[in-house]
Amino acid sequence: MTVPIKLETIIRINHVTIQCLKNVKHGIFKTNSTFNPDGADIIGFYGQNGSGKTAVVEAFSLLKTLLQAKALPDNRKKLIYFKEKSIELHIEFLITNQLGQYFVKYFVELQEGYETLKVLKETLSYKENKSGKRYKELISKQDNKISIRNKTMELFREKQRVSLLVANHLADENATSFIFREELACVLASFCNEAENEIIKNLKQDFTDNFHVIDAIHYGLLVANLVMPFRIHVEGVRGNIPYELRDTMLLPREMFTTIEKVVEQTNMVLTTIIPGLFIKVREINIEKMSSGQDGVRFEFLSVKEDIELPLRSESQGILKIISILSTLIAVYNNPNACVVIDELDAGIFEYLLGEMLEVLSESGKGQLFFTSHNLRILEVLPIQNLWFTTLNEEQRYMQLKGVKKLSNARDIYLRAIQLGGQDEAIYNETNMYDIKKSFRKAGKIIG
Repeated sequence: MTVPIKLETIIRINHVTIQCLKNVKHGIFKTNSTFNPDGADIIGFYGQNGSGKTAVVEAFSLLKTLLQAKALPDNRKKLIYFKEKSIELHIEFLITNQLGQYFVKYFVELQEGYETLKVLKETLSYKENKSGKRYKELISKQDNKISIRNKTMELFREKQRVSLLVANHLADENATSFIFREELACVLASFCNEAENEIIKNLKQDFTDNFHVIDAIHYGLLVANLVMPFRIHVEGVRGNIPYELRDTMLLPREMFTTIEKVVEQTNMVLTTIIPGLFIKVREINIEKMSSGQDGVRFEFLSVKEDIELPLRSESQGILKIISILSTLIAVYNNPNACVVIDELDAGIFEYLLGEMLEVLSESGKGQLFFTSHNLRILEVLPIQNLWFTTLNEEQRYMQLKGVKKLSNARDIYLRAIQLGGQDEAIYNETNMYDIKKSFRKAGKIIG
């Protein structure tokens, strides 16, 4: 008898469509992932200021919030495209698990609620990676109309209907996803088959546990020398600790032990990219926390040539590298790691950044999505990994054409800025004479 081989669980993002988010009326991009990935998927976004790069990060941030069934952002963030009524996100995943291989599509439509965004419509569908298979709708919710496996509320038993109504009410009241709420889990467990329940678990747990979104606020806190959001991705622990640079920090003993483990992990790489530098945690004392448990008060130190200084004395670039390094290590080693970083290049020396991304691209295993302005990266990443924003709000993302295997993507991009020649315009032309004239004119106001 042949014993079937159990497949390793791997979840990758394959295709993303963004509709009416920030300044993106419509935009599509895809990754290079397959069901049997043989390496990392490093995807970079480039373009003029205000042309849609940050909308990519916002889309992933919304996805993470929905998967975690957490409250959606405040209306004051103004995420909906001007004069439009709703945001739409279409995310396609490739999921390989012990039961098979699946294309999984998640669609959500968001509109303004009383104070926050709220889910107007949400669907989850899938199909097996086999010839002739079609998508099956697993869960659908629009307002109060709910269906699971195309069966509406009336066909459920009373207890199941109550659970659905409770999940729907809490989703509306708390401005969260309906599909990924815990109250729905018992209904899905009894109503869906083994493969369908495994797919839902893969998204809610396996993917979300390895999903990090690092936005520009992260770097802004560093620039202000206030907080270093210290990202953690080690065995069994994921998260973010906001370390106050101007003070010491008090954490439970268990979390402090995790910090020591992350520092050990970080130093293994840090000393190779910034020779001679490593960080350490200095335990100051044991204090009672407000919860009544013992906590450890500590501070981060940077050490170079036996000189120890508070970590805040380091440059913004070094602090940024330290703060995100655990997640980059995850991208290198973990095929399920999915890390999104806005303005990855901010504060980091361009040659070093290029070397790090080249290493991740050539030898890594996970997925990294990033925005950047630094053109050095165009020289080290394959052209199929690069997406460029356009001036067309209806088609915000494109890849460069006319790039041969040995072409320098940086040269092609600069030529496209200066001369065009692509399917869409990618740069709103500026004029050096006009810039000089405007500076001169503005100077007259100063006197």
